[in-house]
Amino acid sequence: MRVLKERYAFRIRWLFSSKQLIWLYLSAFLIVVLLIWKGGEALRNQQIKALRIDSFEQLNQLASVLESAIAKYQHMPTLLASNDRVKKALRDGLESDINQLNRELEQINRITEASDSYILNTDGLTIAASNYREEASFVGGNFSFRPYFKEAIQGKPGRYYALGTTSNRRGYYFSYPVYEGSSIIGIAVVKVDLTQFEKRFASQNYEFLLLDPDNIVFSSSRPNWLYRVLGELSHIELQRIADSQRYFGQSIEKLAIVYQKPFDEKSQIVDVLENTVTNGTEELQRLSFLRMSRPIRLLDFQISILAPLKIINEEISLWRAIFAGGVTITALLFGLAMLRRRMLRERSDANEMTRHNQAYIREVIQNTQAGLVTLDEHHKIESFNPAVERLVGRPLAPLVGQPLGRLFQPDEQDASSLSSHADFWDATNDLGIKVLTREGHLCYSNQAVPVEMTLCKMQLPNRLSYLVTFHDMTERKRYEQDITQARIELEARVKERTVELEGANIRLRHEIEEHKGTQRELIQTAKLAVLGQLSAGLNHELNQPLTAIRAFAGNGLKFLDRGQYEQAHTNLQHISQLGHHMGDIIARFKVFARKGDVHQGPIAVQTAIMGALKIMGPRYKEVGIELQVTEDQGFIVNGDMVFLEQVLVNLLANAADAILEASDNPKCVCIEQTCEENHIVICVQDSGNGLSDDAIRHLFEPFFTSKSSGLGLGLGLSISQRIVEAMGGQISAYNRDAGGAEFCVRLPRFNHQSSQSLSKESKEEI
Repeated sequence: MRVLKERYAFRIRWLFSSKQLIWLYLSAFLIVVLLIWKGGEALRNQQIKALRIDSFEQLNQLASVLESAIAKYQHMPTLLASNDRVKKALRDGLESDINQLNRELEQINRITEASDSYILNTDGLTIAASNYREEASFVGGNFSFRPYFKEAIQGKPGRYYALGTTSNRRGYYFSYPVYEGSSIIGIAVVKVDLTQFEKRFASQNYEFLLLDPDNIVFSSSRPNWLYRVLGELSHIELQRIADSQRYFGQSIEKLAIVYQKPFDEKSQIVDVLENTVTNGTEELQRLSFLRMSRPIRLLDFQISILAPLKIINEEISLWRAIFAGGVTITALLFGLAMLRRRMLRERSDANEMTRHNQAYIREVIQNTQAGLVTLDEHHKIESFNPAVERLVGRPLAPLVGQPLGRLFQPDEQDASSLSSHADFWDATNDLGIKVLTREGHLCYSNQAVPVEMTLCKMQLPNRLSYLVTFHDMTERKRYEQDITQARIELEARVKERTVELEGANIRLRHEIEEHKGTQRELIQTAKLAVLGQLSAGLNHELNQPLTAIRAFAGNGLKFLDRGQYEQAHTNLQHISQLGHHMGDIIARFKVFARKGDVHQGPIAVQTAIMGALKIMGPRYKEVGIELQVTEDQGFIVNGDMVFLEQVLVNLLANAADAILEASDNPKCVCIEQTCEENHIVICVQDSGNGLSDDAIRHLFEPFFTSKSSGLGLGLGLSISQRIVEAMGGQISAYNRDAGGAEFCVRLPRFNHQSSQSLSKESKEEI
């Protein structure tokens, strides 16, 4: 074991040192990659500097050639303006002179290699041109809108560049006025076609751009770059260019420059996106260039050279790939060497660990508390450990080569399963190992030992074998017997307790029924208490109609005796009306005094308020209390009409008692009804002395009252709270800032589905 622990400790230390080496090698690899990248950047910059020197010489050469080529045409309009035939054709306008002038202009163009030469009169109309034979001849065309005409007609030499409106060719224009004495009689114009220069420099190893003052490409070695702008042009500038007809219908778009970075003071690196066709497929490529520029003062233009960086970038990429590949191959070879060394070390450690494990397993088998027996492929005993002999109590050497049945016998319910090993071959646990577990007893000794047998299949390298494990179950069997006895006793106790609980449950149901009856009696008592308080007012309300009935009846008899039947009929009608009135009063009190449970349903708030007022009205009239009731809002709540009237009667009675105790305060009670989301709030406000803090805390407790001694039972508000909660609402009390108390009953608005559920709950609560 000590050697094994030392091996494990060494492997852990080696693992930590290996991780450090891996991080070290990885850091070194990243540093080498970074150096390769930076070296490539340095080499690239060096090659770009050499390219810049060569390209700058080519730029100066190109600018000189372009300036000298165009300069020779600069004075041609001046020579044409001094020609007598030009002056005569402009002055006389004879056809013979104009034809002769056309031929001379054609000959001059052929000699000077100019694009076009033509003569304009003072209205800008072309009277003669070198291209008079061509279909796109300038003869008859009016060019008074051109700036070179406007400058020359003012007596100044004119210059202009544009796309020809007639020839549709780009050119640079020189113009000069033709004088007759001191008067201008016409304009001589020479156009230089720039296409010849593009063809001349198209085969160079660079691209060139000729930019006008607005940074628009006027000439280029790439035709698809023409009329592209380098930079941004405002809407006003684009409108100015369109109005001048300089590019006559050509759309001015931005050149697709996606990257631009200064390389030094005189050059910059730019990347341009361009569509190219490769094998009939159009692809979008990113082209890198080194751009250098210089002005051409003669033309007020700027010329740029774009030297391609593709070859340099490819060389740098190849250089980087070669070095990176070499470093990678070196790292891989080094890694393979380290891996082989590690594999050899691990193989040696594995062999050493295997030897130690085998010795450790032998020790475990010899000293384990479980009995172990091995069987050969024919299920006969091969070997066993000392624990089996301790279980049996005698040596097992005579059983070697004997079947397992000589040592172990399963219980009766498992005997058939063990004798037929078909179940064993089909038994497979979650790990894919075939096992068979049976309970039985070791029968080799005089005393049978209860055990649990586990049979496991072992596939050894050269043969098939089985491992049988025996676990002593003597203690377990004893524990099972104890548990069985305890379970029987527990079941008996549970039965006894169940009988007791059933009896207690029956008694509890009886008590609940008695409690519900008591609650109903208390509610009825509260109703009768209110009716008792209202008896004096009720007596007054019934006394007056009875007195009137007696008077009307006596008068009616006299009218009958006199034969005045109409007056007698009128008296009988009054008696009938007074009888109906007395019946309504008595019916309201009968409904109020009725017993019953809460029955949920839609009820009108105003109807409940008016019903309560009919009951409390006589008392309020008797003591002189003013009632203020808000107008009917049409609110419908979910509740019981009789019980809601009882709550309101209780609140109105309490309000009257509070006002009578405060004799100095105004006698006024206000009933308001408002809506809050899905609830209706009914508020009863009085002008009494209000509620004390102690009364507010205990207001809804049974048998608590804030009234004078001998008045009230202290059950009205407690019963009212139970009634309101049974209807799914709430009742609360506050002191008003203006004086007096305010009781608010909050009830849910009527909803057909909620009313059904609340009606069931209310029957259980009340």
